[in-house]
Amino acid sequence: MPTSIDSLPSELLLIIFEHTLPLEKDPLEDPDNADAVSPTWPDIFDLKNGPWVLGQVCRRWRSIALSIPQLWSTFYVRLPRRKDSAVDVLQAWLGRSGNCPLQFQITATLGFCGHQSGYALLTTLARTSSRWQSVDLVDVSMKFLDTLAMQREIRSSSFPLLKELSLRSRDWDIELDDSPEFEDLSTAYEVFYRAPNLVTLINFDTLSLSTFKFPWNQLTTYIGSDASHAIDHLEIMLLCPNLVECNIAFGRTHTWPTIPLISLKQLKKWTIRIRNSSHDIYSLLSQTTIEVPALQELILLADQFSLTPILDLFRPVLISSACSLQYLELSGNTVTDSLTRFLESVATITRLRIWLNRLAVLPLLQRQEALVPMLETLDFVLSERADIYGFDMILLAAVVRSRRQSVRVHSIRRVNIVVDGSELDIMGPHVFPPIMEVLQEEGLDIRVCKRN
Repeated sequence: MPTSIDSLPSELLLIIFEHTLPLEKDPLEDPDNADAVSPTWPDIFDLKNGPWVLGQVCRRWRSIALSIPQLWSTFYVRLPRRKDSAVDVLQAWLGRSGNCPLQFQITATLGFCGHQSGYALLTTLARTSSRWQSVDLVDVSMKFLDTLAMQREIRSSSFPLLKELSLRSRDWDIELDDSPEFEDLSTAYEVFYRAPNLVTLINFDTLSLSTFKFPWNQLTTYIGSDASHAIDHLEIMLLCPNLVECNIAFGRTHTWPTIPLISLKQLKKWTIRIRNSSHDIYSLLSQTTIEVPALQELILLADQFSLTPILDLFRPVLISSACSLQYLELSGNTVTDSLTRFLESVATITRLRIWLNRLAVLPLLQRQEALVPMLETLDFVLSERADIYGFDMILLAAVVRSRRQSVRVHSIRRVNIVVDGSELDIMGPHVFPPIMEVLQEEGLDIRVCKRN
């Protein structure tokens, strides 16, 4: 007997609907941006997308949609085209979310809070602040934050469920700081201070967030793009001694004070992206003593820029911190001597990921048998499928075999060919040289996987 949709548990229905609903892609996301972090947000005012669609199928589907509050717990709020029904739509959406924690994105512009409908929407949304779990503010104005802070529900309570806060700007070349227009913005700077469970701060904005009052000591994850100046990232890290994961991009620079010491004793994963060739960034970092004794994963990505300065800077950091690094990822252009000295300082790594045709790691491993002696997994990232034909498989085989026979180093047990996800489906076994099959027969685990 066929199974009726009514007999399926709500948890399964939620998964099915989440994977099949026609949702608009987040209009703020750049598909080529490696720093993109936000999910797709269903627009509450778009009746052709999101969970609204389910109610248009039939009475039964409408009943099912209304019985799953999780479907309505994620949304995007913007200024509507029709002002008369905007608040009613938001109230209906929030009502259908039941008591679920809320995750939402909102255009936090000066124009939004100055608009009659925008102010009413913000007031309505503020009444649910006790359920806010993840908040993404776009094009943030200080006026918006001040208006938010003055809402009665927010003044009288905290954000008890808030775990993640994102601030993003769509145009990084236009700084949207409107703070000079106001005499007292203390409430705006402190609006998210009373959030006892806030652990993640995502900074894709041009505002200087280090001047804000957040519960800095409890933050464990910080993600920052090159929309912010480099000094602001370092000042935030200085304010967050309990960070466990940090992912920052250095691009913008200006005149800055010196930060003598950044001690991150809990930091386990650190990603640094270099977005320009300016030596100002390296000058800034060279004046700062950095301590990361618990660091396990380090990712240094310079792409088309030189990786050499950051390698030279981090080598003494890793040595003085005496951390037991396990994972290392590198991209960029460098010279053999700099790369060799750096790899000598990370003798504990068991996994190394490199970007093909950028770093001459295999010749180093062949010439210096004792380099990274605990290495067991090698990842080679292909920027495009054709790169496989320029890869020296003979050299790879020589390195794998020599380390297998050595008593001084661990054997390389696994090699991952990491391919851009859009091209993986058209890469069959016939694409790779026959020697890969030979190495597999010798015991090497070779896998092809998508870049994550």
